[in-house]
Amino acid sequence: LNAQHKSIRAVISSMAPKRAISYIRAFELQAEEEACLIECDVRGKSYIQASESLHLSPECVKRRRQRAFSKIADSINH
Repeated sequence: LNAQHKSIRAVISSMAPKRAISYIRAFELQAEEEACLIECDVRGKSYIQASESLHLSPECVKRRRQRAFSKIADSINH
C-alpha cells in the first residue's frame, strides 16, 4: 500500500463498522471491490479468510482491494 492508501485504511479502521461500510459504499465501487474492502478492512479478515467467504483466490482479493483503494484515492483527489 502506498501512503495515501494507508491513510484511507486508517480512516476506515477508525470508524464504527456500519459507518465504515456506508463510507465505502459512498464511492460506488464495483460490488467485488467493495466486498473485499469490507471483509478485510472493516471485518478484519485476512486475504485467505476473505477469499474463502467471497469464493475468490487470495490474490484476487488483494488485487480488488488495491483497485478499490486507488478508486477511493482518485475520488478524494478530484
